[in-house]
Amino acid sequence: MDNENTGTPLDKILPLLGKELSLALRLYEQAETQRKALKEHLNGKAVAEATEAINATLRELAAYEKEKTALLAELGAETLEEAVGRLPYSKEKTRARQQMQRLNSLLQKLKDVGEASHGLLNHAMEYLTFSLNVMTAAAASPAYGTPDAPQQSTTQGRKLLDTSV
Repeated sequence: MDNENTGTPLDKILPLLGKELSLALRLYEQAETQRKALKEHLNGKAVAEATEAINATLRELAAYEKEKTALLAELGAETLEEAVGRLPYSKEKTRARQQMQRLNSLLQKLKDVGEASHGLLNHAMEYLTFSLNVMTAAAASPAYGTPDAPQQSTTQGRKLLDTSV
């Protein structure tokens, strides 16, 4: 017998919630790793590696979402909360609700880490933009000349970083 077709809706929902919880936990850990690498400012390789790991997990999450959407269509519900709410009381229903609460808590933590990383990225981008503007806008003053040459303007129109090349 095929257990997926003969089981109760909770027999289908609980493994799906477990998988979502596992993916969300992995994503949270990877996002935390990325945030720490961003905070170091000097570890571009670690940021790139963490970002690639996050992208791989997001691809897995997209595949999971397809499974979840198919199950929700089968159950005639828009969310797992709705599907679980329709079921009669049981120990499994209580366990499903507990898993959903843990998942919601984890997603809130993930959101907080994402906001912190976003702030760090914005700060780094502002600094980078400022630094580039300083290098491209600062004019170079003459460094050599003869003592009897007439005094020239302190700027020659050349930049520290010549962008015309």
